[in-house]
Amino acid sequence: MRITLNFGGSVLSPEWPDLESFRLAAGAVRELVERRHQVLVVVGGGEPARRYIGVGEELGGSEVLLHELGIEVTRLNARLLAMALGELSEPSPPATFREALQLMLRGKVPVMGGTVPGHTTDAVAAMGAKATGSSALLFVTDVGGIYSADPKVDPTARKLDRIGAGELMKLVGTRVTPGMRTVLDPVAVKLLHQLRIRTVVIGRGEIPRIPLIVEGGEHGGTEILPG
Repeated sequence: MRITLNFGGSVLSPEWPDLESFRLAAGAVRELVERRHQVLVVVGGGEPARRYIGVGEELGGSEVLLHELGIEVTRLNARLLAMALGELSEPSPPATFREALQLMLRGKVPVMGGTVPGHTTDAVAAMGAKATGSSALLFVTDVGGIYSADPKVDPTARKLDRIGAGELMKLVGTRVTPGMRTVLDPVAVKLLHQLRIRTVVIGRGEIPRIPLIVEGGEHGGTEILPG
């Protein structure tokens, strides 16, 4: 089975690169490979990306340049996870899905960051899942699922066991900005609305269970139903 995993920057680099989270992520990927799955991994930039973007904005950088700053940070995180995977990956993150697919066909695990301005790593993961023909797409976040409202702001927000991609589009809005904070960005959700791929949003605590989850096991996150 081909699988696409997206480890959010809030998980791998909440304030600074988190060693234990990188090790957990690498362990889950290794087990997937041992179970004979092919895996594409996409990673976010986290707080360091937002800090670079913030400074760039103060210095007068254009929106395109700010997006490019964030992309560079995601690719640094991709390099760290590739290091943790050792011989299973390649040290340089692929910049295109064609490169990523070529690595998969060689038995490697491609670890990607961002690609082009205007697409967050959520969107990269959704596009990568489509490009590689993945059967499952997992997003690992710091909130562990989709909520009826932002749980960091609204204490009455409730986690949803499942949600339609169309309904999720209403929750996340339409605009993509550099360093934006949403569970999933609008471009990714629009793609999920069109794709027929099993999609699950889970939390950091379930990283060790990823191999079981992709094979149909139970989880405490949210299933996103296609349009």
